[in-house]
Amino acid sequence: MVAQHPHSTPQDFRASTLATARQLLLQALLVAGVVFLASGLGILTRPESQLATFWPTNALLLGLFARRPALASPAGWAAAALGYVAADLLTGTSLPTTLRLTAANLAGVLAGYLVFRHLREEDRRLLHPLSMLWVLAASAAAAVCASLVGSLTSHTLMRMGFLTASGFWFSAELVSYVALLPVILLAPSPAGAWREVRAGLARARKRPRVLMPLTALALALVLGVAVGGPGAIAFPVPALLWCALAYRLFTTALVTALLCMWTLIAIAHGIIDLGLPDQSAHPVISLRMGMALLAVAPLTVASVNAARNRLLATLNHAADHDALTGVLNRSAFLRRGLELAEHMQRTGGTVAAMMLDIDHFKSVNDRHGHAAGDAVLTTFAGRMRDHLREDGLFGRFGGEEFAVLLTGVDAAAALVVAERLRLLASELIPLEDGRLLDITVSVGVASAPARMTGLEQLLSQADVALYRAKAMGRNRVVGA
Repeated sequence: MVAQHPHSTPQDFRASTLATARQLLLQALLVAGVVFLASGLGILTRPESQLATFWPTNALLLGLFARRPALASPAGWAAAALGYVAADLLTGTSLPTTLRLTAANLAGVLAGYLVFRHLREEDRRLLHPLSMLWVLAASAAAAVCASLVGSLTSHTLMRMGFLTASGFWFSAELVSYVALLPVILLAPSPAGAWREVRAGLARARKRPRVLMPLTALALALVLGVAVGGPGAIAFPVPALLWCALAYRLFTTALVTALLCMWTLIAIAHGIIDLGLPDQSAHPVISLRMGMALLAVAPLTVASVNAARNRLLATLNHAADHDALTGVLNRSAFLRRGLELAEHMQRTGGTVAAMMLDIDHFKSVNDRHGHAAGDAVLTTFAGRMRDHLREDGLFGRFGGEEFAVLLTGVDAAAALVVAERLRLLASELIPLEDGRLLDITVSVGVASAPARMTGLEQLLSQADVALYRAKAMGRNRVVGA
């Protein structure tokens, strides 16, 4: 129900109601379309008088609801049911069987969705080393509920005993959820996916070695087809682990899902001969459960690797950046500045350095307190960083003293930039209690061709110019 604002007109209320209804309709159409298309794909893998070899629909629906809970509305669930029913009826399934299959599918998705509602966001995004185990638990819960509801249908459709039918259904659901859920949970937006593809192609052109894990995986698949036997499903494991260590989490999830789909379909159609004499359902159940558990390994490794990389990035950022202002600290500024200066010495060009000092900063702490002083430093650093070019360096050297390093800037241009920074610093700084503080800054500037001077000498020249600016009355820019 849409509540009417006390000051809104009836026309506004009707427009809001229509907008909400339109949004719900679009969401329902999205859910129905995804379910219908995915069900059609799954039905294509369905052998005669059997369940589908690989059924992606339930995992897609659960992943969609987990990522966008707004879709899991009553209209969304009804649209999903309609998509299931339409796909089965249009492919010749009888109405009673269609309704039983739909009930089983929805029961499994509902069970998985209830588990996902209690998971942390970092686990939904597989950002914790144990996240994949939680995804496995949600997948198992969904598979259990679907198998319990669907076993009667399996028994009618395939003439199996209840336990065998339950195991057959459970294994099929489990491998689908484990293989596809990570892909859906991690999938980027279309624009993000296109950027990832372009970045991946660029990396492959520059460093062909990045394709080696995928090449090893392809060779393992060919070997599995050629050798066959029960061990063929394990041939790709080393290559999958290599992919997990070499590629991003989403890429690993996508590769793992494609491998699971290929293996199950190849075995069902005789492309991979496992050489099992038993034609009962038990080898199929064992195979599917084995594939599901096999998929957990590379995805867990990828999650652990991603968590490690994030931790290292956090530690590196903390080591290189000032804790208060977030800009480079002195040691990181000098290290990166040296690398930048050496690069400019090889390629040619001019380097400019600036030393900035907030005037009479001690009086800010004395008159307004250290919290106000911290606010001044943070605001000042943010303004400077936002105004400077991305290829420049900006760091805090200690206390109220900061440094800037720019490339490709001659002496005249460096003085112009420094003057803009001085004017920017003089803008009023708001405090949490509503007060406004005004500060000024003194700037010393030095510029020289990179091949003619070193970084330390350039910074020393800028520092001398800074002291001259202070001696001349502060709040000014002085060149070396």
